[in-house]
Amino acid sequence: MHRRHSPHHLWGTSVLGANIFAGIRLPVTAFAVAGALLLTGCQGTDPGAGPVTSPTTTQPGTRTPSPSTSTASAVPEPTPASSDGPAANLPVPIKPPLADENTKEGLEAFTRYWFELFDYGYATNDWTAFDAVTDPGCLSCNNVRGVVDDIYSDNRWIAGGDFEVINYVSDFEVNTAGSVQAFVHNKQSAITYFESDGSELRRDPAPTPTTDVVFASHENDQWVLVDYGKPEGSS
Repeated sequence: MHRRHSPHHLWGTSVLGANIFAGIRLPVTAFAVAGALLLTGCQGTDPGAGPVTSPTTTQPGTRTPSPSTSTASAVPEPTPASSDGPAANLPVPIKPPLADENTKEGLEAFTRYWFELFDYGYATNDWTAFDAVTDPGCLSCNNVRGVVDDIYSDNRWIAGGDFEVINYVSDFEVNTAGSVQAFVHNKQSAITYFESDGSELRRDPAPTPTTDVVFASHENDQWVLVDYGKPEGSS
């Protein structure tokens, strides 16, 4: 069995630390945050019909309101998180068909998709889609999720921390544990933590790009992320 690893880029060290501001545990970096305040549209109505000149006709240039135009409203649009509030109205990442294939290309597509789900979880604290493709025994994943949940449970939120995969490498060989190893060289942007009133709690600069190792297994016609963290022997 491969050894579980702790995630990188955590509050001040390579392991989870205490938040000196409010006594909660926070990470130094987060994954991509790409949405914010709920935007709602106003309903409108069409001009009323003109005077009737006969039981079956109306005056030229008039039209009768229809349910589709009189009740339509604008679709809320996602906007970046800011001091105005946390992310909202973010679309859940869609898994590409290739990401279910038991091939080297399929594993890479899945890995990139999985990191998009991690981004989405950081931005929304909604881990439903993430859980569907992640082994519940991934300790490093659970640790990061716990940190994010602590932030949002106190009505705080995070912005920034955009995640980018720079390079991906895998020999696509199944190990004795039944999983396949891949190395992901990645970078993240700066991240800002906000208090419940919108004030800035803390801002952390972008960390140095790093390489993580992921393990995934193909089960029931789809990939499942088994573990994620620093490679063996790295600091």
